[in-house]
Amino acid sequence: MPYARYFRPEQKLTLRPLGPEETRDIIVDLSAYVLHFEDNRARLSLPYDSRPGEEYPFESGCKVELVGEALGLGIRVTGTLVACPQRDQVEIELNADLQAFQRRLHPRGDARVGLRYTRGHGTLRTFRAQWEKNVRILAGKNALDKLGHFPRVDLNLGTGGVRFSIRTPVQVADLCMLLIQLEPTEAPICALAEVVWLAEEESEEVDRRTAGLKFINILKPDQKRIEQFLRDHRAIETKS
Repeated sequence: MPYARYFRPEQKLTLRPLGPEETRDIIVDLSAYVLHFEDNRARLSLPYDSRPGEEYPFESGCKVELVGEALGLGIRVTGTLVACPQRDQVEIELNADLQAFQRRLHPRGDARVGLRYTRGHGTLRTFRAQWEKNVRILAGKNALDKLGHFPRVDLNLGTGGVRFSIRTPVQVADLCMLLIQLEPTEAPICALAEVVWLAEEESEEVDRRTAGLKFINILKPDQKRIEQFLRDHRAIETKS
């Protein structure tokens, strides 16, 4: 398979571990960058500055999917993780199933919602475990009663991520645990996100910068809640 035509050094991809059947409602979208391709084997680096013991818990032999963009199209290929040469690197043996597709448009728009968040650096595994715990708690009937007040803020929200003014200091690849309350009477959505870009200048608010965040972990039903919320409020734009 001529992968060199579609993948190049430093190209950004989405790395999706393909878990067991019982996790099918959990979306995992990790960022990864191409280091090297040779034949059907790819070496990728992860941007998360994980401390020892905080790296993503990959297991040798786990199935993965790589998604990116090349030649104006989306590209997708599956493979098997064969090694983790370093804490921030993975080596994947690719299958001969490369597919090209038209990229899906993700609805997003400006909205005013409740938001609380915690930011971390180098704590991927801990944040991931906390996200799983939060999701279980929020599934309980009395979750909303225990959470207290959610400040309402203006932001740009989509099914794949969010943009808002974040407290500094902050840098790309920082992690954020987000609690997003779409309506005051509803339990919030919990999503684990990474900072993927920062505005060059500080925002109008003191000690803040506008940041774009991509969801790393979110439940598929919560993505649908966001999409329906945007449609109900007619706040939809379409972005690739």
